[in-house]
Amino acid sequence: MSWRDRIIDAGDSRESWLRARYDIVGASDAKALARESSVESVLKSKLADRAWLGNAYTASGQRWEPMLLAWAGIPGNTALIHSEREPGHACTPDGILELPNGRVGLAEVKAKHGIIVTGPTLAEWRQVAFQLYCFPEADWVEWVWGEILRNGELRQGNPKSIRIERDHPKIVQIQLKLIPLADDLLFALRAARAFERELSA
Repeated sequence: MSWRDRIIDAGDSRESWLRARYDIVGASDAKALARESSVESVLKSKLADRAWLGNAYTASGQRWEPMLLAWAGIPGNTALIHSEREPGHACTPDGILELPNGRVGLAEVKAKHGIIVTGPTLAEWRQVAFQLYCFPEADWVEWVWGEILRNGELRQGNPKSIRIERDHPKIVQIQLKLIPLADDLLFALRAARAFERELSA
């Protein structure tokens, strides 16, 4: 089964994409799974069912994302793709690059406002680790960022990128802890959704 066979939603409509994420654990959820106690807080957030509409930083990130992807030479992606192991785990990489030799890479793009960045935060490492778990075809994630100044322009010397390989020791270490937490979150989410359906029946 290729990654195209595992597409849950193509992402053509934000509304349908949000509905598709209703019953799954996504990379943005996994990003917050720092410890066992995080499962409950992430579950509460998902059950609150308030679609994130974003803020000024979000809008800026959406504006910069295509330009940063173009700089990296990676086609953009909007599809929500589930893992081979568990259909309830899924991710939407910002970009997917398929090379002629069959190798596949992903892109995660960040617009960083008013700060100097040397690499992903620990939460962003978890996001990347979850994407590589959901997307076993990918050999790496290109973590691409641009440091945005107060005037809305890129800092000199930007954009920048770091290639994070699948077998990076930090990715391997994070996945050992993260995937069981994602399993726990998915189990709790499915139980909560089933209870909601019972109440509405």
